[in-house]
Amino acid sequence: MMKNIKTISLLTLLLSVGALCAQKAKVVSAYNYNKAFERDKDCDDLVKGVESIESATKDEKTKDWAKTWYYGGNLYFNAAMNQDEECKAQFDGALLNTYNAYMKALKYNIESDEAQALDLEKDEDLQKLHKMIFDKSTDFDDPTYTRDILNQRFPYIALGFTNSGVEAFQEGDYEAAKMLSEKSIVVNLFLNRFDSLGMFNAALASERLEEYDDAIQYFSALASVGYGGADLYLYMASIYDMQGDTAKKVAVIEAGRKAYPKNSALITEELNYLIANGETEKALQNFADAIEADPDNASLFYNRGVIYDGLDSTEEAAADYSKAIEIDPEFFDAAYNLGAMYYNKGAEWNNTASSLPLSAKTKYKEAEAKAKSYFSKAAPALEKAHAINPEDKATMASLTKIYAIQGEDEKYTAMKKKLGQ
Repeated sequence: MMKNIKTISLLTLLLSVGALCAQKAKVVSAYNYNKAFERDKDCDDLVKGVESIESATKDEKTKDWAKTWYYGGNLYFNAAMNQDEECKAQFDGALLNTYNAYMKALKYNIESDEAQALDLEKDEDLQKLHKMIFDKSTDFDDPTYTRDILNQRFPYIALGFTNSGVEAFQEGDYEAAKMLSEKSIVVNLFLNRFDSLGMFNAALASERLEEYDDAIQYFSALASVGYGGADLYLYMASIYDMQGDTAKKVAVIEAGRKAYPKNSALITEELNYLIANGETEKALQNFADAIEADPDNASLFYNRGVIYDGLDSTEEAAADYSKAIEIDPEFFDAAYNLGAMYYNKGAEWNNTASSLPLSAKTKYKEAEAKAKSYFSKAAPALEKAHAINPEDKATMASLTKIYAIQGEDEKYTAMKKKLGQ
């Protein structure tokens, strides 16, 4: 009976050794097929090599070998970088397979239980792996695997992920664009490079996917290193606006203004908020800053004119409206507002004159003169607005009243006819 047990144990051992040898043979075959492909560029060698290595990566005895994943990575790398499109088409997802194989090779190449237990889907574990690889005290199974992956393979893989991410974004596949861009970020981490472009693409894709927290995280990281300039703060402000988080929107605009104090777009964003919340004095100061930064922006002069108009600062408003028209001769709103402001002033003085008693002849004449003066200023501005937009009925109605007051019968009749009256 003891003899039978020994015989069974021996047979089990022999079968186990045989299975191990078979899987070792698969790994060796994969290596040989890859070398044959690099020599002859025969796609069949690449296909056979991938078949061999996929078998080895699934076997309990060889799936934790650095060699298995390194050889597999080399095969997938050659598939991903292949210039023969017909051959390349046989290896769907080759770039991702390359990445996954090399990352596992890096992990299993470290002689440490902690390293081999790392979950490469977790950011914190990727950070740990990076730290271990660049720790001088780390022991490697074969240092040449790690050096080759980092120095010779990853630069190409990083570029491949970047290009693929951009293509996916352009095609509207934002999930793929984000995933590929994030892989680019990881690969560049192991190259000790900050992947600005990858982060920017990941941020844009996250925004399109309405994954706003991720988008903000990427934009914030980019802003911290000065990448993207003032636009990054505008992107973040837009996201907070979509989320309805006014406090964070204001905070990020203020941060952007500190970083880029002369940026007209950020100044304008802050102005919109200040105006909406009645912070007039601060808004006027910001307009001054914005105009200094962008003196040919007609909209800045126009909007400041609107504030002055609301404050009844007629001269300042008129100066800004006029400047806006000077910069942009087709600026209808500026011309109309200038004319309307003068018209309203004239109407006010007309009402004042009408309310005076017959005995107040001197005051009546003064009020009447001021009314005519304002109407005279209103007419050319409203005529300018009418020339820009001949169909605007409010402009025509105001001009009709002015012509009647001024006794310009021909103009009155013509304008009344245009109104259809």
